[in-house]
Amino acid sequence: MCGCEITPDSIFCLKCFSKVTFIDYPFCTICGKMLESSYGNSGDNFLCDTCQTYPRYFDKARALFQYDDISKNVVMKIKNHADNFVAKVCAVMMFSRYNDIFRKADCLVPVPSHWSRFLKRGFNPADIIAAEFSKISSLPICNILKRTKKTDYQKGKNIHERLNNVQNAFSCSKCTELSGKSIILIDDVMTTGATLNECANVLKHYQCAKIFCFTIASTSSYKKYF
Repeated sequence: MCGCEITPDSIFCLKCFSKVTFIDYPFCTICGKMLESSYGNSGDNFLCDTCQTYPRYFDKARALFQYDDISKNVVMKIKNHADNFVAKVCAVMMFSRYNDIFRKADCLVPVPSHWSRFLKRGFNPADIIAAEFSKISSLPICNILKRTKKTDYQKGKNIHERLNNVQNAFSCSKCTELSGKSIILIDDVMTTGATLNECANVLKHYQCAKIFCFTIASTSSYKKYF
């Protein structure tokens, strides 16, 4: 990712791979964000400040990398260039690590882009990621969510602003098919989780059994979002 030569089956050179931060213990039981080591050991269950303060409509969220300069390059290859190979490598790693969640799920639901942004970019990053997850897990993709409101970009907003920004921004079609189903929501990055949470809120109205969230990367559980 830094310009150094990489092997055909990798997305990192050795230099970058030694610096990448994979999500590891301790992390929040609900949103999966990494916590400071002072929270305890891997046998404990912890909730980050955000999950203690705000209701979460999804059951679990998990990511592969902690979001930093190195993992940002990975995400941007998917987000800006629809890089299927990068998405595939990430999907293989996620499937290996979180196979237990995949086994419990019935379908994959990508977080949708607004139609205007889809036309401008030509694709939806969550669709690229979901397609690779579907190939490796054999789970069907269900495009049942629609973004009905063009929201401002979330970057630079605190959690209150992010929650307000995405409120009532999504709707759901084929609602009768959701009852009793376990769903995996797919997006590229989790920051505060406001977008995923609003999507889960919409889906929970239709009696989904479980809602899990997968992203390529997740930011740290910083208190600066409050």
